[in-house]
Amino acid sequence: MGIISRAIHVGRSHVNSVVTWASNPQKRLRLLIQDMEETLVKARSSAIASITEKKELERRVAKLKAEVADWQSKAEIAVQRGRDDLATEALQAKARNVSMLATLEEQLESVLRSLAHQSQDMQGLQMKLQEAKARERAMRTLQRSAATRLWLRRKTYDQRIDAAMSQLGEVEGLLDELEGRVEVYDVGRASEVNAALNRLAIESAASAELKDLKEKLAGQSALSYAKS
Repeated sequence: MGIISRAIHVGRSHVNSVVTWASNPQKRLRLLIQDMEETLVKARSSAIASITEKKELERRVAKLKAEVADWQSKAEIAVQRGRDDLATEALQAKARNVSMLATLEEQLESVLRSLAHQSQDMQGLQMKLQEAKARERAMRTLQRSAATRLWLRRKTYDQRIDAAMSQLGEVEGLLDELEGRVEVYDVGRASEVNAALNRLAIESAASAELKDLKEKLAGQSALSYAKS
């Protein structure tokens, strides 16, 4: 069973074991996310162990390859010097190292395949985890939106608000009446002020004209006296 299958299986087993959560998908999703996160942690720990094993096998493979090459070189030197007995021992040692090398290379190949599968499974699980978290965030957003809408609906249909709005309408009507009275008063006052200003303007104009007339007559009298 792969990492994703195990995570989903564990999540479902936990969810199914809690009957009281059957009507709460958000809690089920939260539990599944926790299981997936725990599975990822375990998978990463397993991958680290596999990587450590891979490095150890690679080190041993490289060492055996060097020993195989060394025994090959020794066998060639022994043959060149006419020591077939030593050459035979060297070739036998080389064969033993080749056999061990083949076994280690098989183990290394197995570890590499396992790491590749683990990496693929972890990537798949990470994508599923991101998708689950995105859905959880969406569910929280929808829940908050629904709660807000419900609160607003309740407030909209609250009889206390209707009563308050009705009283507010009555108060506004009274204020309009008072403003009307003030406007009427201001109109009356404005008429009186305008009349007084008009009278004042007329009186001022008459005074100025009287002054001019007196100066004119006085000038005419002085002119007549001088001629005589």
